[in-house]
This record gives sequence, structure tokens and C-alpha cells, in this order.
Amino acid sequence: MEIPDWLSQTSTCPCCNIGVGGKKNFVEKTLVEIAGMMERSIFSEKYANSKGFLQSIDPRVKLITILLLIVTTSFISKAEIILGIYALTLLFAYLSKVELIFFIKRVWLFIPVFAGIVAFPAIFNIVTPGEPLVTLLRFNETIHFWTFQFTEISITKEGALGALLFISRVATSVSLIVLLTLTTKWVDVLKSLRTLRVPQIFVLVLSMTYQYIFLLVRVVQEMHLAKKSRTIKTDMTRKGIKKEQNWVASRIGTVLMKSYKMSDEIHSAMVSRGFRGEIKSIENFKIRNVDRIWTGFSLSLIFAAVWLNYIV
Repeated sequence: MEIPDWLSQTSTCPCCNIGVGGKKNFVEKTLVEIAGMMERSIFSEKYANSKGFLQSIDPRVKLITILLLIVTTSFISKAEIILGIYALTLLFAYLSKVELIFFIKRVWLFIPVFAGIVAFPAIFNIVTPGEPLVTLLRFNETIHFWTFQFTEISITKEGALGALLFISRVATSVSLIVLLTLTTKWVDVLKSLRTLRVPQIFVLVLSMTYQYIFLLVRVVQEMHLAKKSRTIKTDMTRKGIKKEQNWVASRIGTVLMKSYKMSDEIHSAMVSRGFRGEIKSIENFKIRNVDRIWTGFSLSLIFAAVWLNYIV
């Protein structure tokens, strides 16, 4: 006797199956995606516990060198050099036993949305004049629009190169940050920030935000599930939609009050257990030979990138 297909299928996120039947609406889809993000964030913790290359480097050294690489990337004006640094991030991800498909998807998921929107207008001659590559529209007379004057709309070589430079710079910087967070335990990142003299209150707020945003998302999911389990049929008339909007508005206030109460309770619980504001970690940081090698390689890479940027 074979198991039915619908019974053998497993969900990628057990807490995401909040639908009772039929198509999911916008609220349900949003909650499903947020829950999926929670699972991916928890799932990525396994990389920090792997025995890879970057996992063996002292978190303080790793944090400083990656920040220096990000700053260097922001000042480089040659897309070829930036793409070379990006290729190295892929190599380091592979050596750190991070799945490349997972790493690339995590980086490029939002880049086309955010960086693409910013870079897209720059490829046209209206914003970036230059040698036209592709002419989209041609006018018989000069068009005056605000401070711009043009007789055609075309994609310029200078604009395309500028967009490529911007997107590659964002992709490389995000890749370095993702590589740091995937290969380093979150508590070690926070402890490393304190060694860099980052204000204690900033590190504390960052720690609490990261840990308890997932808990607040779960509260919202449970509230929505509780309402849907008590709803027989959704009224899609104007009156019904207005009622749903009022319910969402009231739940926003409820979540705000719950978060305020939760923060007070959590702080009291932490203080009663000896918390004094400093991030504690069972790891004892110690500089080793691999850290010195990594530091030397990173500084050499930075100097080489800067030298090629001004020489080539």
C-alpha cells in the first residue's frame, strides 16, 4: 500500500501552513514569507557551527577585515576589480562549506529590487549622457523636461557601465556581510562589536531586536490563525473589507502593547539572572596563526585592489 502524494509531501516551514483551504490572501502570503525567513535564518546557524575556513578565524579579526574590504569596495571605481572581489567571496563561501546556491540566492534576492531601481534610470541618456548603445525613441524636436533637454531616449555606454559598477559594488558588499553572518555565531559578532568599542546600548538593542523579532512574528501568526479558525466565510463586500481593516488596525495596537510588556518582562528576567549589559560568550577569543595569515591576505588584497584601481 503506497502513501498518497499529499501525505508524503513536507512543508519547508511547518508553521507556514496557516491556511484552512482555498487561496491565501495577502496577509497569509506575507505571514508565510516571514515565517519562511525565520526558518532560513535559524537554518543558516548550521553554517556557523561547521568546520570551514572562515569559521576557524577569530571573529574579531574576521569582523575588522571584512569591514575594511567593504570600505575598500565602496571606493573602487573599476567594476572588474569589484567583480574579482566578488568571485573571491564565492571561493571563501565554498571553502567555508556554505552552499553556493543558497549563498547566491540569499545575496541576489533583494539586489534587483533595491539596487536595480536605483541604477535603472542611470542607464538612459537623460540622466547619464554619453555614447548611445541602443536608441529606444527618437523625437523630431528637442524635448524640455525639468532641467533635462534631449532629442532621443537611449541607453548609453557610460550609463550601463555606471549601473554595472553600482550593482556589482552592492552585490559584493552584501556578499561580504552575508558571509560574515553565516560563518560567525551571532553572539560572537556582538562580542566582537564590543571589542571595537561600539557603544554598549547599541549592541544590546541589536541583540534584543534580532532575537525577539521572531517571537513577535509568531505572535502575529497565532493571532491571525486564531481569527481564521473562528471565521466560517470571509465577507468580501465593502462592509466586510472595512471590518477586516478595522481588525488589522486593532491587532497592530495589540501587538504594540504586547511587545512593550514583553520587553519589560524580558529585561526583568535577564537582570534577575545576572545580566549587566555585557554580551557573554562561552568562546574565548585568541589570535592564532590562521588569523595572522588571513589578516595578511586581506591587507594584501586591499592594497592590490587600490593599486589596480589607480594604475590600470
